[in-house]
Amino acid sequence: MANQSTTATHFWPSSFAERGVAVPFTTPSVATARVRNGERGRLELVISGLSGGRGVYVIAWNGVPETFKLTVYDRVLHENISVIETVTPDAVREAVISASITGLAGEDAAVSASEASGRSTEDQLRISLALTSHVVKAVLDTDLDLSLAALSLPSGQEKVQSMLGRISRMLNIAPEPLSQAMTEWSDILELLGIPRQQPAGRLRKIFSDADHFRSSFRDWMRTSELDEDHPAGLVLEVLEETHTNWQTAFDEIDGFTNNPAETLKNWTRCRTNLERLSARVPWLEDGWPMIFAIWENALRADREQQLAAVSTILSGLPLLPRDEVNVNSHARWLEFAKRLGLAASRNEVRGQSNIDLQSMLRQENVLARSFG
Repeated sequence: MANQSTTATHFWPSSFAERGVAVPFTTPSVATARVRNGERGRLELVISGLSGGRGVYVIAWNGVPETFKLTVYDRVLHENISVIETVTPDAVREAVISASITGLAGEDAAVSASEASGRSTEDQLRISLALTSHVVKAVLDTDLDLSLAALSLPSGQEKVQSMLGRISRMLNIAPEPLSQAMTEWSDILELLGIPRQQPAGRLRKIFSDADHFRSSFRDWMRTSELDEDHPAGLVLEVLEETHTNWQTAFDEIDGFTNNPAETLKNWTRCRTNLERLSARVPWLEDGWPMIFAIWENALRADREQQLAAVSTILSGLPLLPRDEVNVNSHARWLEFAKRLGLAASRNEVRGQSNIDLQSMLRQENVLARSFG
């Protein structure tokens, strides 16, 4: 195979950049593969368990269309990603939305991508209003009681400015820096949301989706009569450990929201911490929306397809990098990596060289579900 090399029999990345970002290809042989910046910034595809092997394969990005028989949609997605300079979950998501809106991955994916693209502006406005209402209540002990429609009217805007003026005097913060801080804070929270407020924020919704997946997957394992050596349990083990890191990140983020007066009075320092956390959460969650969508799709299928879905999930199971977990957890994560390497040798999905129509259609359904 051209442009490829393998690592040892297990792969545990040291950083998020080394792990790369999951790419929702519809070609089964590269489903849940990842893209990352390699040497000199050149893009690379990272794929595990190719043709039933235990290793992780690294393929030059420009060689992917020559190495794999891709669907038309995947070729467009590949081209969209090719122009990304620095690979991040947000950059890849934009490329996926752009490719999906074309309809090449089916009407459902096009509709979901279009909705995901259009939802951002309204969510930003709603979260901004929710944050303002929360701060007004916490600092002034007063309900703002303002709808999104009313906020667009001069009277609604005057009401908000009046409340912010009162907060400015109470916290001894000049009106202009206060307004700027509120704007920056709501921008950061656009994807993270505010506890117990709607909209939840896309990244917070992914966090909550994990509970449904855990329950569903655990129930399936209990009733599916798996072989004793089947590696499906590894999915839940990795998710449990990952979920702890998600929870820690959101607890830190929500700590600023729970004490808005102190956050605003120390905004420069708090903004730096919030920006760090808001950049970390997408990396922590990367790959899991596809896994949740794969499983949701498989629940409506027969047992054989469910087992195939588990195999696909294992091939793309996101391991938290070495530098992102507590040193006391290193042994556990290294064991996860070794077990995933063994699971790869049982994976028949990666051995497919031709595009199977039914498998491709299933991947398109998964793509449509994954936008959140």
